[in-house]
Amino acid sequence: MNVSAMEKEYPLGTPQDIVLMCEKHALMPIDITCENCEEFICSKCAKEDHKDHDWITISTAATLKTTGLLKAMANIEEEDTLQIDEQIQEASKQMEENKKRCETEIARMQTHYDAIVEKLKKMKQRHEKTLRDSLESKNDDVSKVRSSLEEKKKKVLQRVKSLTENISTMTDIILLKTHRELMKLLLAERISIEMSGFLLRYESGHINEAVLESMMGQTFDVEQITATETDSFQWSNNPISGLEAMNEDTCFLRNTKLPYFVRVNKSGKKEERISVDVNDVCITDNNDVYFTDRKNKSISRLSPSGLVSPVFSTDPLQPIGICQTMDGGLLITLGDNESNLYQPNSDSRRLVRHVTLTGDVIREYEYQEDGQTRLFTVPLKVTQNGNTDICVINRTSGSSGKLVILSFCGSLKSVYPEINQRKELNLTDAVCDSYSYIIVSETSKSTVHLLSPDGKFMRYLLTENQVIHPTAISLKTSTLWIGDYQGLVKVFQYNLPLLC
Repeated sequence: MNVSAMEKEYPLGTPQDIVLMCEKHALMPIDITCENCEEFICSKCAKEDHKDHDWITISTAATLKTTGLLKAMANIEEEDTLQIDEQIQEASKQMEENKKRCETEIARMQTHYDAIVEKLKKMKQRHEKTLRDSLESKNDDVSKVRSSLEEKKKKVLQRVKSLTENISTMTDIILLKTHRELMKLLLAERISIEMSGFLLRYESGHINEAVLESMMGQTFDVEQITATETDSFQWSNNPISGLEAMNEDTCFLRNTKLPYFVRVNKSGKKEERISVDVNDVCITDNNDVYFTDRKNKSISRLSPSGLVSPVFSTDPLQPIGICQTMDGGLLITLGDNESNLYQPNSDSRRLVRHVTLTGDVIREYEYQEDGQTRLFTVPLKVTQNGNTDICVINRTSGSSGKLVILSFCGSLKSVYPEINQRKELNLTDAVCDSYSYIIVSETSKSTVHLLSPDGKFMRYLLTENQVIHPTAISLKTSTLWIGDYQGLVKVFQYNLPLLC
């Protein structure tokens, strides 16, 4: 603001030079500030209406405030601006990370698109080969017809020439005979060319946009994947080590202190007790209940009537985790007691075994592709994703665990968190949703992580505001069950976004 402008706006000088007068007490200047009421008052107001309040003169308050402001400004310059710079750098890094994630998703889409185009190309080539093979076959037939016609023409011309040249010297009989032969040749059965026509046709299929959309896939915002608490109940005071939902209203539970497991509803009411020392439970698509019998080193089955019967033995290995496979079999995690739990020696076995429902071994997953590097220390939990990948919670110590993702053929695809990441997580359980996203519980930091199908961190699905030290999880359709370290079970409505 220039000087002339200031003179017009502030005719008595600068804004600080204006003397305000008290409206209540005539001719009394306002020179005091009441800290309690945050009002500017005169000395009479201070003695009358504000006599019990904390007040000081405006000049003194301004002096104190100026001193404080100078110190605050210095702190802002030295500390706060540095924090802002760090946040600016974080924002820049986040922008780069967002760009990388976007490019990664575009690359994944391009790979999928190329795969679709390659399949369409092969289909086109197959149809084209069929058409060209038919053309070759038909033209071979027509070529034979043409050759026959050319031979017939040659014979006809020969007879016409012979008759023309020798007609004057021919006897009547020879003349008639030659003429008859010529007529027979001309009137011989007509060779059908139309029967060798190219009749194969290509009929284009209906271009169904919905089918194409389904083939191409969808995009959706992961932030729209939410979990909303609907129920909770206190089941015990000990950590829940096993939780498997039978349906949206009932689940099986086990804690670290009980040698048995129970079936309860989501209000916490116990419906059944099964007196077996269980590590883990699996509910098949037919609602058959299989579980790992720790004491007897076997896989047992629970009948609808409540009868427990062993199905097959895993001796000498102890079964730990169990789940159903997409082909109707079972995946079982196994370990021995030959060495320290978290330091297996060369004779120890720590593996995942793929078996039929009667125990026939289909495949074992124990080592990486080099045949020497172990995949697992303690394979605690196992589940199969909708993309056929095998997801295993691998405990590496009493307070740490990782997620190991294998392809169904056995190759190691990824580990979460990645080996080069400094942070150590205490992962305890994992489930997969219908989009093949992976949900894992992290006990130490009281979080539930949402991972991409290839095991990359996407975001926190739940934090300590919703769960405290989660130890076990189970997902049944859209109902997410979570058990924690203090025996509390929470039930959430798991919502997936509409695909677009």
